[in-house]
Amino acid sequence: MFSPADGFTLPIYFDLGAVFVFALSGVVVAIRKGYDIVGMFFLALATGAGGGLIRDGLFLQQGPPLFATNPEYLAVIAAAALVGLLFGDHPFFNRRGVAIIDAAGIGGFAVVGIELSLAAGLSIPTALLVGVINGVGGSVIRDVLAGDPPLILRPGQFYALAVLGGCFSYMALTQWLGLAVVLAGWLTILITFAIRMLSIELNWSTRPVSREGWIQFLKRKKGDE
Repeated sequence: MFSPADGFTLPIYFDLGAVFVFALSGVVVAIRKGYDIVGMFFLALATGAGGGLIRDGLFLQQGPPLFATNPEYLAVIAAAALVGLLFGDHPFFNRRGVAIIDAAGIGGFAVVGIELSLAAGLSIPTALLVGVINGVGGSVIRDVLAGDPPLILRPGQFYALAVLGGCFSYMALTQWLGLAVVLAGWLTILITFAIRMLSIELNWSTRPVSREGWIQFLKRKKGDE
């Protein structure tokens, strides 16, 4: 169990499950790019543990990160590598498949980041920030190591926004509606997954930032007045 926050505890399987699916996405990317076994395991490790390392190392700073103190994390990463080796050439594991795998993990990471931040005494806005960073950190590290532009740095279907929506949902469910942490965590995972998948299916996308676009937006606002 994780540290208590406001009288609740969060089961470790939320974090381990997210680590597993993110590590699996790292394995799939490594196979697609032709990495050897060492490169594949390293990318799986960096992807699965990356968000937690950023969370624990930069924000919580309460001793060694969870990844370094609990052998279960290495075990689930090794399990993800094995699954990838056995089934990584399946047609499902294409670029879309990686997006679906990511969508299954970002909500769990968001919940863990928020709960651990609240347990450490951080403010609610900071806890939301840590939840988002925990949710997207592993994919950023994976993309950078694999030589791909990180999803959160380019226009496209909602990714960080899906995590942010999940974080706000979790805070609303626990702080305002008073739901138990475990129930709120599962609902948040479902909500985050739904937002991410709907953005893929319906092509809900962000747009590039441009000076001309802002000027046109301001002119329209002025005309409406």
